[in-house]
Amino acid sequence: MKICPNCNSEYEDTVITCADCGSLLVEKPVYDESLEKYKDWDEVYSTPHLYEAEMVRTNLETAGIESVILEQKDSSFPLGGELGEIKVLVPKFRVEEAKQILEKIEGLSNQDLEEDE
Repeated sequence: MKICPNCNSEYEDTVITCADCGSLLVEKPVYDESLEKYKDWDEVYSTPHLYEAEMVRTNLETAGIESVILEQKDSSFPLGGELGEIKVLVPKFRVEEAKQILEKIEGLSNQDLEEDE
């Protein structure tokens, strides 16, 4: 089953574009009960690249902040490539701390680039 990401209309798998708004359809997400435990978690980072999300998660876990990677990619796009974002989530009460850690890491990375010049 496919759905329109714009207006949420449902279509059979053979349909490519929405008859109502013309948007390209995506696969209808399957509800995953295992995600229910992450309802009180928030996004602290998103990227189209899994390796970046894994590096962020490793840094957060090293700092003692539990995190999870949520991959919401659609590789069935007819022209090739992948659509969607990969998100790193942490418990809501740790969001600010996680963002501070990520900002510090980003600052250190930028400093290294400046020193190389």
